[in-house]
Amino acid sequence: MEKIEDLFKKFVYTGVGLVSLTKDRLEKTIEELVKENKISTNEGEKIVNEFFKNTESKKKELEESLKKIVDKAVEKFKFASAKDLEELTNRVKLLEELLKKQ
Repeated sequence: MEKIEDLFKKFVYTGVGLVSLTKDRLEKTIEELVKENKISTNEGEKIVNEFFKNTESKKKELEESLKKIVDKAVEKFKFASAKDLEELTNRVKLLEELLKKQ
């Protein structure tokens, strides 16, 4: 079973991938507009810079929102922590060893 944290990371990475594709497409479109003299190089750079600025801001908002959702889910379902699982694993191993000695 995947950890909630891993699912969260995959979701964020998917978002980053989509932003990357959008960025590439935006840059190509801006280059075409500059070549066709529909906008100036400065205007193109400004558009791309604003895109990056807005994207970074939205990324942080998304991460914060998702973290809150994941924290609530973890709290609601009372998932065992890594420490809890490790302690239980150690206890089981100890019990198995004791049973083997009998």
